[in-house]
Amino acid sequence: MALDASSLSIAIQGFADHLAASFTQDVTVTVGTPNIAADQAKGSDKAVLNVFCYRLSPSGIHPDLTPNEPTFIRAHVLLTAFSDATDAAIKDKDLRVLGHALRVLQSQPVIPTVLPGNSPAPQVSQYRIQAVLQATEMEEMNHIWSIQGSDTSYRLSVAYELALIPVEPLTYAPPPVPVQNAVLDLSADAKPDSKFSSTPIAITPANSNHSWLPFSMIRVADMLTSQTSVAPGTSQVQLAIAGQPDAEVAISVQWQRADETTQSQSPQNAVITSNALDLQTALIAVDLQNAASGDVATLVIRPVGADMPAGNTVGIEVT
Repeated sequence: MALDASSLSIAIQGFADHLAASFTQDVTVTVGTPNIAADQAKGSDKAVLNVFCYRLSPSGIHPDLTPNEPTFIRAHVLLTAFSDATDAAIKDKDLRVLGHALRVLQSQPVIPTVLPGNSPAPQVSQYRIQAVLQATEMEEMNHIWSIQGSDTSYRLSVAYELALIPVEPLTYAPPPVPVQNAVLDLSADAKPDSKFSSTPIAITPANSNHSWLPFSMIRVADMLTSQTSVAPGTSQVQLAIAGQPDAEVAISVQWQRADETTQSQSPQNAVITSNALDLQTALIAVDLQNAASGDVATLVIRPVGADMPAGNTVGIEVT
């Protein structure tokens, strides 16, 4: 049974093809073990440049990746030149081949590679793989050659790291579900406060009959704020609202009374006059009913209409 090509095999072969394109027909670039490459060079008038992948290593720790997402690895390869020892025409043929490979990778260290994807829809993925020259310790180099067998003696080689090679998953993770709603918190500490309710800001489809949400803040003296405190018996607060000019909004006050009961005032309608929120924005007086010590009020502002989403909320404590 034939095996399908993997991203690893395509990447290594693509690296070999990149080198082969820079040589004449007198040099063959192969991917395999040094033993096979040495046998191929025997009795041939062509030199062989072999790419031997001897180690794979992870690219790092990626805690944000799931098992069904592509990951990346580093491949360590050894470049070795082989030629027929009986060929007396060029004494330093191995050095010439290896030296030219070094020159190619010094001039063109980034190799573009096209890899087939495994996603449900047919597609290809394009990656760029960089060849990085390695200073391999002689102990490691001697170990590599010692396990090749007695028929293959040590040959001058150069090591490269190919980074990064993708590993495509068997099954891709499904795409994330589009966001349906969100809660916007612009406070300095960004910590939820149990005294104030969090009203989601709905994200509506593109064919919705509205494309804006109001934004409001409470005017206190010469400043705007999203949370303030008032004295017991306060009957009104001044609210600045920005949004679509001439659009009508409904302002509702939701109470959490000191005795833990909840209460809602009837919505109060108002007309937006500005799309900018600053100290010059026209103010709207919002009625507070029976504000007593220990009560907390949340003001919710939404466009007038059926099932319309709300903009931001502002909070009031009665102290």
